[in-house]
Amino acid sequence: MGQVRLQVAATIELEDLDELPDEQSQALEEEVHNIVENAGENMVTYAQGIVPVRTGNLMASIFADVDEDNLSVTLGATADYASFIEYGTVKMRAQPFLQPAVDIGEEEMNARIEEAIVQRMDDQLSSNEEGEDVQMEMEGVAIAHTGTE
Repeated sequence: MGQVRLQVAATIELEDLDELPDEQSQALEEEVHNIVENAGENMVTYAQGIVPVRTGNLMASIFADVDEDNLSVTLGATADYASFIEYGTVKMRAQPFLQPAVDIGEEEMNARIEEAIVQRMDDQLSSNEEGEDVQMEMEGVAIAHTGTE
């Protein structure tokens, strides 16, 4: 009823990723998966650090699910009153703990992924004797509010 889930997904479009040798491409993919996983762990830690604590039940219910195929992290809390704390009620002010964690995690995840891609592309460019331009396009991370359950 009062559970909350927020999803953060990285959308990466690399136009000339095929310029990278297979082992470089595979290493980059692994690196991006690790970044997404770390982002999930960091978001949980941050949310647990700012959530109001009375009994510890809500803090203990905070989780992150990483979907490696879609490069997304779902941050949530399973305590049945989580949404009341996150969004407030008529009688109680909101005390968001998931949204701030998602905002920080999103920014961090984007920056690290972009850094990893640029690093790999730079390494490839410096060894690319023809000096071709490599196009890189990266969309921002999208936050999908998957609602309360």
